Amino acid sequence: MKCALFPLNTVIFPGSVLPLQIFEQRYLNLIKDCMKQQTGFVIVLISNGKEVGAAPQIYSTGCFVEIVDWESLPNGLLGISIEARYRVHLSNSSVRDDGLLLAEATAIESALDNNPQLPKAFAPLSETLQQLLDHPYAQRYKDKVDFNDTTAVCYRLSELLPITNKQKQLLLEAETTEQMLDLLVLHINALQK
Repeated sequence: MKCALFPLNTVIFPGSVLPLQIFEQRYLNLIKDCMKQQTGFVIVLISNGKEVGAAPQIYSTGCFVEIVDWESLPNGLLGISIEARYRVHLSNSSVRDDGLLLAEATAIESALDNNPQLPKAFAPLSETLQQLLDHPYAQRYKDKVDFNDTTAVCYRLSELLPITNKQKQLLLEAETTEQMLDLLVLHINALQK
């Protein structure tokens, strides 16, 4: 399906909740269209360029998101909260006259999304996530994570670990549960050195 894209210097994962301030006309139009048609859009990491101004270069994997709340902010801007639903592969991108990026978005179906039980060998990942959820930034997920669910643990750890956006992007692009688990263990081990 053809989707509007919202390029950011942030990687989000299914289940991520993110507040955004909307001020550029192209994104105000996007939000208006999404609310009118009751549909979502795709958040994708910028590979080269900026969030504001000319359309940037982007990665080919992002997350389809839906608007879960909106409000008029004290600064006069539109504030929305989005929740990521599923990963998508992007192709055939184009730029509208107003600068809005569009692309064909295909849902990524993988073993990662089958919610298998976290293997015992990776139990330390669950413990690390529980520690990260004590941070004020992560409080919104505190009661929403099933620590025995591989997918939930992988996505929340990927979002919350203090690693680079490029490292997070590789996690988002992981094709198998094993690949994502192995990458997370490598990142955690590197952070503990």
